[in-house]
Amino acid sequence: MVSLRSVVVAGVSAALVSAAASAQSVTFFAPLSSNPDFSFVDDTRIESRFRADANNWDSRLEFDSFPDNGEEQVGVGNGRSFFENQTFGFDLSFDAMTDEVTWSITAPGGAVTVASQDVGTFGQVNTVQIFTNGSRGSVSLTNLALPGPGVSLNDADFPSLDTDPGGPTFVETFLFLGNSYDLLSDDFSLSGDLTFGAFTRNNPSEGSKITVKLRNGFIPSPGAAATLALAGLAAVRRRR
Repeated sequence: MVSLRSVVVAGVSAALVSAAASAQSVTFFAPLSSNPDFSFVDDTRIESRFRADANNWDSRLEFDSFPDNGEEQVGVGNGRSFFENQTFGFDLSFDAMTDEVTWSITAPGGAVTVASQDVGTFGQVNTVQIFTNGSRGSVSLTNLALPGPGVSLNDADFPSLDTDPGGPTFVETFLFLGNSYDLLSDDFSLSGDLTFGAFTRNNPSEGSKITVKLRNGFIPSPGAAATLALAGLAAVRRRR
């Protein structure tokens, strides 16, 4: 079983912004290079995706970006008219009692499709990475909310993640909750509404979607950074 847990990272702009709505210190940044000190601990993650696919599986919950490694795929609906100009609810939640992460999609008619994974051995999660792709059909996110351990974010705290074929076609944000934070220490839920607009192709697939990744990251403390710098300087002097 892949060990899962993530650092909450969310992108707002090149400038770092703190969300005051939460008791927990929260930083949004995008692109990732806007904070050069931030690094992911490793490449493990809990990855959920929902796309407007008129012919194939629409929803997926997995531990990497490959569609064959411990994933769970769910069909939400078929046909262009099922997705185009329609609004769906989405929810990525964790139940501390069962150690399960669940990815739920609610269709316009009220039908709910669910994918679940056991993440009891995953480890720490402190970053949420969200991106949308609107290269073949517009994607609009509203009513975003993240209640979790010591944190409560609502729609006004998140940057715009809307995309469309006219641009921007790709938007990504990272929400970092701090080195010692663990999103999987208690129940949490990241939810919102996703509206697909007009499509440029009968089946936009990966060109009209949302992806949410839970990962683990860190920013070196000032003391640690200074220690590393001194060590590097000493090594340079020794080489001389």
